[in-house]
Amino acid sequence: MKKTFYSFLILLSVFFTACGENTKTAVVADIASIEIVEGNISIYSTDEATDLTAMATYTDSTTAQINDAAIWNNSDYNTLYMYNGSVSAASNGGSSIVGISSGRFSDEINVSIIKLTDFNITNADINSTGSYILEATGTFEDNTSKVIKRNIEWSADNGAVISVDENYVATITILTGDTNVTATVFGETNTSAATLAPITRTYTVN
Repeated sequence: MKKTFYSFLILLSVFFTACGENTKTAVVADIASIEIVEGNISIYSTDEATDLTAMATYTDSTTAQINDAAIWNNSDYNTLYMYNGSVSAASNGGSSIVGISSGRFSDEINVSIIKLTDFNITNADINSTGSYILEATGTFEDNTSKVIKRNIEWSADNGAVISVDENYVATITILTGDTNVTATVFGETNTSAATLAPITRTYTVN
């Protein structure tokens, strides 16, 4: 009888110990909502990419950034480049809807592109051989002027060599003679930029 009683006490002790351990298990809060922090935005058509932020709010009122490329979507890739919340213009003007979706939760914003209306090659006269950084400045529909970073192509004759690095900085190496440098925005096939003809500037090195 005593043996049975002691066995019962041991089992009871193990049971309560197990229950105590279970109560220490952390409770994981559920998602209450998600949002794109920046809200509706406007970007210039020749700027570098803009990074958007997706945040989740949980039922315990805590928040955390969502780092998952799969949650992002874009309504018009002909107008806007987008990957994992990083957006940049694919055309000169227009707008697109960028959204996030996770389970039953979603959010979306409108991304408008500020159109380039005019541009010029801003380099001063180059009159000696060597390497130089090429630069073009654009005027936009909101009357802002700024250096063009993206959606511009450079070409040159007379054996000049042009290279563009990962930061969109174009460098030209010029030789003796007349060198025609041409800047084209958005490419000749982009109808949204059809009114912006390529610009050519001639540099003479004796």
